[in-house]
Amino acid sequence: MTGDNAHKLDAAERVDLLCFLVMAQLIGHARTGDWLRTDHAVEATRMWAASNSAECDWLDRAKLARMSVAIAPQFLVFPYFRDAKEIVKLFVDGWRLDYRSPTVRGILDVCMEHLRRG
Repeated sequence: MTGDNAHKLDAAERVDLLCFLVMAQLIGHARTGDWLRTDHAVEATRMWAASNSAECDWLDRAKLARMSVAIAPQFLVFPYFRDAKEIVKLFVDGWRLDYRSPTVRGILDVCMEHLRRG
């Protein structure tokens, strides 16, 4: 890509990164009782980008990280999301989401809808 779109994520990548960040928020909250600090959210975006061979600009990453804080709390009604060891099982091959999991697909759907509503 060239120009302004050189580091823009496509729609599917944005959903995937947002889902990854929601999962990172849930793991952080399960471990500490708090949502991720900014530096941890930045590191999570870097982990996702490295494992997906993707690049995105800082503003898009910041917007998605902020959205993840707004989305993640709705999953706390399920006890499963209060246990970091259980949440980590939704990843395969290191820090890649397990898309075979109905739980991951459900979170992806929520993220997709959130992005659609803008």
